[in-house]
Formats: sequence, C-alpha cells, structure tokens
Amino acid sequence: MDVHPKEDPERVAAQLVRELATDGPDGPASVGYTLDGARAARRPVLAALPAADGPGPRPAVLDPGSVVLLTGGARGITARTALALARATGCHIELLGRTPRPPAAEDEFGQAQDRVALRAALIASGVRRPAEIETAASRILAEREVRTTLTALATVAASVRYHCADVTDERAVRAVVADVRERHGRLDGIVHGAGILRDGLLRDKRPADFAEVFTTKVAGARHLAAAAAEHGAWPAPRFLALFGSVAGVYGNRGQSDYAAANDALDGLAHAWAQSFPGRVLSVDWGPWAAEAGGMVTPELERAYARRGVPLLPPDAGTAAFLDELARGTDVQVVLMAQAAAEDGGDE
Repeated sequence: MDVHPKEDPERVAAQLVRELATDGPDGPASVGYTLDGARAARRPVLAALPAADGPGPRPAVLDPGSVVLLTGGARGITARTALALARATGCHIELLGRTPRPPAAEDEFGQAQDRVALRAALIASGVRRPAEIETAASRILAEREVRTTLTALATVAASVRYHCADVTDERAVRAVVADVRERHGRLDGIVHGAGILRDGLLRDKRPADFAEVFTTKVAGARHLAAAAAEHGAWPAPRFLALFGSVAGVYGNRGQSDYAAANDALDGLAHAWAQSFPGRVLSVDWGPWAAEAGGMVTPELERAYARRGVPLLPPDAGTAAFLDELARGTDVQVVLMAQAAAEDGGDE
C-alpha cells in the first residue's frame, strides 16, 4: 500500500484496516492513496513491445566500445545477462560481486560436480562439522561459477574485469565506478542484479536478516545510481537497469523482506526516471529455470511445477531483456513465462 509520506499515521492505519477488511484474497496486490484520500489500484497488464523495424537484428542499444557494469557477481542471472550483452554487442563487461575472484587453477574436487557429491568429497577429505561442509561447498561452487563465467566472457566481450566489492559499501561502489571510467573513459550502462535470500515466515525472521536482504537491493541501487549520475566530464550513462522480482509485485510466502526490497526498487525507478541522465528500468522477473543458476534451486523448481507456475527459460529471459533495452520505454516491467495454452500448445 503506497501512502503519502506526509499523511497522518492514524489515517494511514484506518486505510490499511479498510483494505484488509474489504477486498479479501482476490483484491489488488498494490493500491495507493493520495494525500486527499483518492485511492488507485495497480494491476499488471499484458503489453507488447513496439514492433521492430523489419525482420533484421534488434536495434543496437550498445556498440563494441560500450561499457556495462553488472552487480551480482559472475553468477546466476547476472552472468547470463552479461554473456547475452557481450554476444549481442561485443561490449566491455565489468562485474561486481562479493565472491573473491577465484584462483585460476581448478579446485581439488573436480570430480564432484554438484552439491551432494561435493559434500561427500569434503567429508572424505576430513571435513566433519555440517556447518563447515556447507560453507566449503558453497564457496567452491561459487568459485567454479565465477571462473566459468569469466572464461566464457573472455571469448565474446571486448574485455572483462571482475571487482570484488559489496554493493552496500558506498565508498567501494564509487571506487569501482571511478575505476571503470578512468580505464575506459565511459560507463554506458549498469545492471543491478545483486540480491540475497533469507526466506522464512515473519514470525521466525530476525531483523538482521531482513536488513541484509533489503539493503543489498535498495542501498546497492542508491549507491550505483548516485555514482553513475555524477558523471562529470564523462559521457552520461545510457541506462540503469534494476533487477527486481514478481515477489515485489504479487508478494510471496516467506519473503516479506525480499518482496519489500523489490517493491522499493520499483518505487526508486519511478522516482529516478524523472532526473537520471539515462533510461531507468526496473525488471520484475518471474522465476527462472534452475539451470540459470539464479534464486530458483532444483527443489524450488519442482515446487513451482506442482503449483503450475511456469519457469522462464534462460535464453528467453536474456532475449526479453535485450529487446526491452532496445525497444521498450516503460520504467517498470514484469517479465515472466506464460503457462501452456489449454489446447496443449505453448504461449
């Protein structure tokens, strides 16, 4: 529920009670009140992109000399997006993530290709405590994914560099942006894909967990936008893309923090669109297939299948994002897979 920041708190409480008491579970997921009490409900609607000019390749939003900075490390959806941008344009790719850059040499557990096998290999090597096993397995899997992404990008991007930094650290973010501009003389686009999950019911959620999830998305976006907008003599950035989630549009059980953070990204995008030197775009992603390496694990993928929620194929997701950059004009979009048609065909 969006309310005016100067609204009387008692009136806000009365509006909230009225919302909860009237529409029931099928009511709108998002409503807003103006200071004079006017109410508006927001519902997503299907909206096609403007038609491309002819059957040729999509319009070029970037060129081989362009520079794009992506947060979220060289992993998951961010990695898929970086590869898609590099393949489509040949641009320079700069990656920012918290995972330290992995050593060039492969780890000693190369035969263990998934988490289950890796746990067994770690136990066989002498690691015994469950927490230590999980920590080591997560580190090794993250390093492998970063190494694989950097190797792949080196073959298609004009250049690739990885920065180990935390988006919640404003000084670190500014330092990375300054370094990119000093080396390339430009920064054309930013994709803020960093995010973490600490899922759990509200009654079990710790304030520190909520804060970590929220600040990674929101503080990270603020730091990037501020550093990018202060471009000085450098060329102004062409776009700032914030990767959100349909959890911020519809809500999701166990994700009060994640939903709040992604809804906040949408709000920031609408506010910044009035003043940011380039286009501001907030993409609320539906769930990606587990092969994309994002927030959807194989277990969660099976849960979505039981609920009849279709998953977005990675290639379709990156293609939709490139099309949105090239031809779209909206500030906020929801990109998700459609369910199969009733006649058995695909939509």
